[in-house]
Amino acid sequence: MSRRKNRILLSILLSLLILSSASPLLADFIVVLIGTDPSGDAHPASLDILEVYIANNGTHFKFILKCRGTPAPSLFKVYIVWMDTKGGPFPDYCLVADGISGLYEIKVVDGTVIIRYKAPIVVTVEDKRIHLMARLSDIEYPNGVKEIVGVVATTHQFASKGKKTPSGPPFRNEKLPKGSEDIPKIPHFKIKDRAPDAGRYTVAREVIPELPGITPLIFIPSVIIAIYIIYKKKFQAEGK
Repeated sequence: MSRRKNRILLSILLSLLILSSASPLLADFIVVLIGTDPSGDAHPASLDILEVYIANNGTHFKFILKCRGTPAPSLFKVYIVWMDTKGGPFPDYCLVADGISGLYEIKVVDGTVIIRYKAPIVVTVEDKRIHLMARLSDIEYPNGVKEIVGVVATTHQFASKGKKTPSGPPFRNEKLPKGSEDIPKIPHFKIKDRAPDAGRYTVAREVIPELPGITPLIFIPSVIIAIYIIYKKKFQAEGK
């Protein structure tokens, strides 16, 4: 094959390889509505939760909070989804969207809540929905997740009166007092909305399947090999 044809074939293969490596994020997410919350029970509208969704593509999962107004995560406005993955009375993880977002692991020791940063997450805002996405492996899925997962979504606003402007995540002190029910109290932040108002939403572990994310990883390399063989034969035939 000529150098020009080799370059064309190489460009095609590189493009497909890039697509293959990105496929876990490009794979379609399976979206499930897990609960609703009354409209108008929180102000401002950007912190008023209306609907809570969970979505996944087999390698990543995300929660989607639909609000009455456009969400605006910052050091002053915080969006949190709490997850009980081990079947206990308190959450085991939380996804936090604020000025410095992340996945946090939660442990309760002698009545004290210890929260530590675990992994980065991806936060996006689309119209009146905020998406908080993390890797399934970061919550020890599937072996570390019980059959039923408890979920609570909350929004918080910095109580600015007489307090210094926040300069980091709300959990920078790591140790927090237990709050009402199963949500820890975050110093200097007032809870604006809670969904549901009491108790938890529940999600079956099977809602987070593995197949959708794995399928592209199997399919795309097969396409790469097939295209390589087709183009190689085509170029060889043209060169004769």
